[in-house]
Amino acid sequence: MNKVYVLGIGPGNKDYLLKKTEKIIGKMDVLIGGSRALETFAEQKAKKIKITLPLVKIKNYILANYEKKKIAVLVSGDPGLYSLLNYLKREINIDILEVIPGISSLQLAASRIQISWNDMRITSLHGKDNKDELLVLLKKEAKVGFFTDNKFPPAKIAEYLLKNKIKDKTICVFENLSYADENITVGSAEEIKKLSFSKLTVMIILDNNQLNSSLRGDIDE
Repeated sequence: MNKVYVLGIGPGNKDYLLKKTEKIIGKMDVLIGGSRALETFAEQKAKKIKITLPLVKIKNYILANYEKKKIAVLVSGDPGLYSLLNYLKREINIDILEVIPGISSLQLAASRIQISWNDMRITSLHGKDNKDELLVLLKKEAKVGFFTDNKFPPAKIAEYLLKNKIKDKTICVFENLSYADENITVGSAEEIKKLSFSKLTVMIILDNNQLNSSLRGDIDE
């Protein structure tokens, strides 16, 4: 029986892709993923299917074809962090799934500013309005990392924090992590609210004493 692979493809650049994942992708008949994921593996001969809503279309395709075709679902970052994994486990027989981890963009972001992330609270604003949850976390946690959404980009997040009297924080915005145009901006909410950023961003917000002060100048340059 063929396995259906759920593959974490990391933050984007293939330099951060596990060798095992790359080998599996090279053997697949079908690759299912978002636009960016499929573009990353455009040279592969496998049939490519873009993930669109409703997800039931993807589920039905997998169930109808996995016995005769080798199928992989590509997810950005790590499958265990805000991906399609929970949906696939719920809708498809778990015995046919095989999950391969990847490097999350938040994991890479933490390494860029040289902080541990075992004590970082993680959430996501992608595709949902849970900024109030973010506010609660920021009031009680020293480190909060999260995935942004185009409807609630970094500048709006900074404005929201100021509106809710959260000022004593260091905001780190990571754009296009792992790509040639990667950029990291570190600043206060007052500074970040005045800036614009690319669509591909993650953020880490820290208590002011959490970031090594010697790093700030290097990162901002």
